[in-house]
Amino acid sequence: MSLTNMLEAAARGGTVEVEQGWTQGRAIFGGLTGALLLAAMKGCLRSRDTGDGSAPVVHPLRSITVSFIGPATTGPVEVDAEILRVGSNVVQCQATVRQEGAIVATALAAFGKHRQSSISVAPAHPMPALGDPTAIEAFPYIEKLTPEFYRFVELRQVGGQLPFSGSETADLSGWASLREAPERFEEEHLVVLADAWPPAPIQMLDGFAPGSSLTWTLELIAEVGPEAFPAESILGYAAATDAARDGYAHTHAMLWRPDGELVAISRQTITVFG
Repeated sequence: MSLTNMLEAAARGGTVEVEQGWTQGRAIFGGLTGALLLAAMKGCLRSRDTGDGSAPVVHPLRSITVSFIGPATTGPVEVDAEILRVGSNVVQCQATVRQEGAIVATALAAFGKHRQSSISVAPAHPMPALGDPTAIEAFPYIEKLTPEFYRFVELRQVGGQLPFSGSETADLSGWASLREAPERFEEEHLVVLADAWPPAPIQMLDGFAPGSSLTWTLELIAEVGPEAFPAESILGYAAATDAARDGYAHTHAMLWRPDGELVAISRQTITVFG
């Protein structure tokens, strides 16, 4: 299955065949897991009965929080979603991914329509100088050396060091895009790209050690649509490590469009075994 086909299958609910190559270490790439969960929730919203015969409206995604319960391997997974509450402005949903009967990931998401407000605050973190993305060579996919999902995602690193390089910094920045542009760039594609970078603090490790996301929250600032996000969208990224101790690290990251508009804020709790 292609990424498009996997997202379409998740939107219908039930079994999704996760294609070979979408792994990160021993588990399915977390950005794909998050995108499948989001697709399932949006599919559930599109098929709901509004009670008055009108077509259901899916409001823009405002926030999604994913908990990675256990590692899932490529092959069949079961994706299900339910609507928790439909309010006048906000709809909240939940979704799960199961494999062989066990829950491997779960997510909560809030979808909200535009509301009038007198509050408008400019982003506190302007986009850093990341240079021209076309002038930066993307990481190649190298079998058994780079994560397998690099077959589908292009990362162009600007700041920070490579994972496990014994770096003194725990920050990371660069550009991310899909190797094959979808027919239309959706919120699900943003979720994939937002989690494509390695955890920022693992560059401090002097040698390989396992590390993975425990929880991940993505908050959308900009509304994703074809006017602002062309199919071949590339996103700027900068992550900072807020704290790390006792085998856990806490990071936040910002994502921008090339024109400098803030798109999303990503927050993660990461387990580090080293």
